[in-house]
Amino acid sequence: MKLNIARAFQTAWSMWKTDWDLLLRVAGLFVFLPQFASLLLVPLMPALPEGDTSEAAVRTWVEAFTTWFGAYGPWLFGAELLTLFGSLVMLSLYLGTNRPPLGAALAGSLRLFPRYLLAALIVSLPVGLFLVPAIGFVLVLPAMYIFGRLLLTGAVIAAEQPIGAIAALQRSARLTRGNGMVMMGVAGVLLFGGQLAAWPFVAAGRALGGAPMANPVTAALLDGAASAALTAALIATVLVRIALYREALVLNREA
Repeated sequence: MKLNIARAFQTAWSMWKTDWDLLLRVAGLFVFLPQFASLLLVPLMPALPEGDTSEAAVRTWVEAFTTWFGAYGPWLFGAELLTLFGSLVMLSLYLGTNRPPLGAALAGSLRLFPRYLLAALIVSLPVGLFLVPAIGFVLVLPAMYIFGRLLLTGAVIAAEQPIGAIAALQRSARLTRGNGMVMMGVAGVLLFGGQLAAWPFVAAGRALGGAPMANPVTAALLDGAASAALTAALIATVLVRIALYREALVLNREA
């Protein structure tokens, strides 16, 4: 039997219409603000040398990148941790025991976060295959298939406590059995949708030189718009994952 993707998206939209104020409070604090600060305050990564592949040019770039990463890497990593925590809080609000209030969801998410982080790192590995030189394009479809099959891992961790990261990955694979191609398509929409929505604002900021820009008002407007697009995409991703998890549970009971 196949997952009802249309109904899952409708359910996600209904959750947004009912709880948009709560979702915006959580996402605003843990997603929008860290992303906005990163875009506004962190300079662009040093560009790779174009046309000049000499040892001296490569060494110069490596030194520049090392300096940049040493200065800003911890801040970027911290922003991603906050974003991951925010997504776990939203999952816990819907899938935690007895729909916990915000305070209880925050406390429960702190307890679950280490295993959630481990699972998120593992799930992100297929996406990292896109960056492999020369063969990244070839690996896109298999990587997206794996990513789609593991898309429900976070929902499993929030809903089926106590469960470890590896067991949650296996559980997601079982719940999506027989729906791999469908989940691959959903994963692609969720993964690239937010990036595409934010791309015009990010591209405009890069064209103007990235952070810090000469015009701070322009920088704030562009980076705020990009952060808002990314935040909206993450909220949508979380709600769709919740709805798909519930659909998968029903489907597996009927099977």
